[in-house]
Amino acid sequence: MSQTHCAVQGCKTSIYNKQIGVYFFPCPVSHEMRDKWLHALRNKCAVLDWTKSRICSKHFENKYFDSQRKLKDIAIPTLFPMVHKGPKYDNKDKIDKGLNKLTQAELVNDIKNNLLKLKEPINFDKMVSEDLKCRIDAPIEVQQWLLIKKQNHLNARLLELVAQNRRHVDILKKNMEESRSSKKNTGHNIETYKYIVKCLQEKLVNLEEQIEILTAVESR
Repeated sequence: MSQTHCAVQGCKTSIYNKQIGVYFFPCPVSHEMRDKWLHALRNKCAVLDWTKSRICSKHFENKYFDSQRKLKDIAIPTLFPMVHKGPKYDNKDKIDKGLNKLTQAELVNDIKNNLLKLKEPINFDKMVSEDLKCRIDAPIEVQQWLLIKKQNHLNARLLELVAQNRRHVDILKKNMEESRSSKKNTGHNIETYKYIVKCLQEKLVNLEEQIEILTAVESR
């Protein structure tokens, strides 16, 4: 489940459209609270990942917030307004479920294959200035194509950064193993390597999440 959308089925809240004063909260850590959340959220979430899923503040009663609108440790999601499931909702729900079943690699490949079928608009270069702005009279196809080009370029940059970070992590892991086998290196150096590897891995995760968000945007 993406961290960008509320995990509750039928809830449309995301980081892109959330109102002022609406926040996202992760799932609890303690087993006791997890059991209570599982009971409260049964049949309410298509997928509930304890490490990634987020629930928006719309599903918590006011009594579960302190004066600074921070969620209390005893908070349990209990508010689930009825959502009308007309034909449009069912269709969108079907599409969302289909997208959730695909892996990130499958989504990227599908997008690339579909983009190959698209044709660049006529006079595209003439319709776009050097600072990447469309002319006022540019048709919507030109604007969409420019957006696709920007997203592809940004995606390529992120993928390269991911690859670089993976290489750095591999090098540091190798150095760490060499440090462990060498009597000259101290335990302090090993801990330093561990910290650097952890930081790079966290950065790698953040980059992969950005790619996931971009992929989700491209697929719409």
